[in-house]
Amino acid sequence: RRYIPIERQPRTLCITIEYHRRTTTEAMSGNPTFPIPASLQELESAPYNLLPYPNDFEDDDEAARAESFHKLIRLIEAGNRSLISNGLGLFEVADGEEDFDAWNDTERIQALYTLVRKSDSLAPATRSRLVKALCDAVHGLSEALANPGAAMTQQAQQSNDGGEEGVGGGPNSSSFVVSQSFRDALACHIYMLFTVMFLTESKEKLGKSLNAGTSSSSSSSGRGKSKSKSSKSKGQNADVEDVAASRAACAEAMHHASLAMSEHKSRLWRRGVVDEAVVGLPCRIAYQMLESSTGVMARKASSGDAALQMIAATVDSAPCLLNTVVAALVDLLHTYDHIAPLVAELCCIVNEQVLATELLREIGRLDTTEGSNDTGGKASGIKNIAPFISEL
Repeated sequence: RRYIPIERQPRTLCITIEYHRRTTTEAMSGNPTFPIPASLQELESAPYNLLPYPNDFEDDDEAARAESFHKLIRLIEAGNRSLISNGLGLFEVADGEEDFDAWNDTERIQALYTLVRKSDSLAPATRSRLVKALCDAVHGLSEALANPGAAMTQQAQQSNDGGEEGVGGGPNSSSFVVSQSFRDALACHIYMLFTVMFLTESKEKLGKSLNAGTSSSSSSSGRGKSKSKSSKSKGQNADVEDVAASRAACAEAMHHASLAMSEHKSRLWRRGVVDEAVVGLPCRIAYQMLESSTGVMARKASSGDAALQMIAATVDSAPCLLNTVVAALVDLLHTYDHIAPLVAELCCIVNEQVLATELLREIGRLDTTEGSNDTGGKASGIKNIAPFISEL
C-alpha cells in the first residue's frame, strides 16, 4: 500500500480521501469477495475500510441530521429501482472490460453501513423506509438470481462465439454462473438484513424481559394513573404494530433469499462450492426467531414457520453445514423447553430425514448424568430430549 504522510503535507488531505475511496472501490468490486464479518464494527477495518458516516454527512443540528439520513435512504431506493429494471444485467461485464459503474459501489455500501449501524436511533418512519429498502434489495437480487434472462443468454452467446466446449447455448444452460460482483452484492445485502433482524430480535427479547419485571411491580402499586397509562399504551401499541410489520417483512425477504440460494446453487456458486458464511446467515437469524416462538401467537409474530423453512433450505442445499445446524439445534433444546416440537417439525421438512438421523446420533452422545444440574433458571437440558423424541 501507498500512504501519504498527512503530517508533512497538510494540503494533501483531499488527495488522501480520494485515494481511500478509489482503493476501497477496487477492493469491493474486484477479485476479492465480500467476506462476512464477525461483527458490524469490523466493516471499519480492512478490507472494507468504511467510515462511521460518509464524508458529506451533515449533523450540525437535528434537521440536518435527519435530512442526511433521508439522502442515504434515497440513494438506496434509487439503486433498488435500477436493480428491478435491469436485473442481472447490472452485474455482467464483457471480458476485457472494467466495471467503472458498479451497482454495489462503495457509496452504496457506506450508506447501508451508516443506516444499519444507527438503525436503533432512527425515527420510526425513517427506520421503516430503511427496512423496506433493504427487503426490496434482497427480493430484487433473489429474483435476478432466479430469472437471469438476457444475462444468461448473452454469456452463452459469448461462450459460443469464443469456441468454448461444454457450455450450453441457451437460456436454460445449467453451466451459467453469475459474476463475482453479484455474489458480493448478495452477500452484502443479506448481511445487512441479518444485522437489522438481529438488532430487532435482541431488542424485542430485552423488551419482554423488562416488561415482565415492570408488570409484576406495577400490579402492587395501585390504579391511580389510568388515563396517562391508557394514552401511553396507545403509542406503545402503534410501535408494536410497526415492529411486527418490519419483522414480518424482514423474515419474508430472508426466506426468499434462502430459497433462491438453495434452488439455484449451481448458478450462484462456481462448481457448486458454497460460501458457508453467506449461506449460513439465514440459519443464524432463524435460531433467534425460534427462541421467541414460545407459543402460537409468539410463533406467528416471530415468523417461526419462515425460520423453519430457512433452516430446511440451508440443510438441503449445503450439507457441509449439517454439523453446525445440528450443534445449534441441540443447544436450543438444552436451553428452551418449547423448542422440541419445532425441531421435530423441522426434521420432517428436511429432505431424506438426514437431520433427524444426525440429531439422534448427537443425542446418543449426551451425558445424562448432568440432567439434574441447575442451569440458572432455564431448562435443565436433558429433560427436553424426551419430548423431542416423542414428537419426532
